[in-house]
Amino acid sequence: MTDGWVRVRHDDGLAQLVLDRPPVNQFDAPLLSLIGEAVATLGPDTRALVVSSAVPGMFAAGGDIPWMAAATIAEQLPFVELCQRTYSAFEELHCPVVVAIDGHCLGGGLELALCCDIRVAGRGAKLGTPEATIGLIPGAGGTQRLVRAVGQGVARDMLMTGLRIIGEQAFAWGIVSRLVDDGAAEVEALKVGRALADGPAEAIQATKRLAVAASQLELADGLARERAEWESVRRSASTQEGLTAFAERRRPDFSRARGA
Repeated sequence: MTDGWVRVRHDDGLAQLVLDRPPVNQFDAPLLSLIGEAVATLGPDTRALVVSSAVPGMFAAGGDIPWMAAATIAEQLPFVELCQRTYSAFEELHCPVVVAIDGHCLGGGLELALCCDIRVAGRGAKLGTPEATIGLIPGAGGTQRLVRAVGQGVARDMLMTGLRIIGEQAFAWGIVSRLVDDGAAEVEALKVGRALADGPAEAIQATKRLAVAASQLELADGLARERAEWESVRRSASTQEGLTAFAERRRPDFSRARGA
C-alpha cells in the first residue's frame, strides 16, 4: 500500500514529512507524487517543515535503477521532470525546510536534501551522487545544486567520481551545516524546526527567498530585492515585537505578534 509511504504531522506551525517506504525509500513516480501532494497541502499556517525517514539506517537511496534499465527514454524523461518538480517544491516552499539525514543519502536522496534549507546529518551518514559510476548523471538538480552548495572543486569530484563521504566529511565540506551523533539527526532537526516555527515568520521566510535567489541574480538585482523585502518585513508585527523586546531587554513574544 502507498498510503503510509509519506506521512505528514502537524504541531503548532511545525510540520514533519516522514518518508517510510522500506527498504530504501526508493523514488519512483508513485512515491514522488505522494511527496508532491503532501508538500502542496502545506499552507501559511506551516511556518517550518522537517523532512525525515522512518526507515532505519536510510534517508533515501535514489531512483529505481532496474526500471531505468528496462524503460524507454520516452518513458524516463517525464520521470526526470517529475523528480525535478517534486524536489524543487521544497526549495520553493514559503517556509524553511530542515532535513534529517541518518544512514544512506545517495543519488536522489542527496538531491532532495540539497533542496532543503538546513541539513542535519549523523556523523556516519553516507552521502554521495553515484550516478556516474553506472554511466548516468544526476537528473533531479544534483549537478546544479551541489555546485551552488559547495563550489566547483568538491562538487566536480563527487559528481564525476561518484565519491561517497560520511557525515563528518560532509560537514567539513559544507554540504551539511549541522553534525550530530548517529541516530540523533531527527531530534536535532525537529529542535531547529521548532525554533524556526516559533520565530518571526516574515523575516525567516523573506531570508529564504533572498538566499535562494542569491545564486540566480546579479548583485545589483539581489540588493534591490533585499531592500524591497526589508521594507516589507519591517512593516510586520513580528519585527516590531522583536525590536521593541530588544529595546526593553526582554525576550520577544512572536506568538503574540501572530495573534496566536
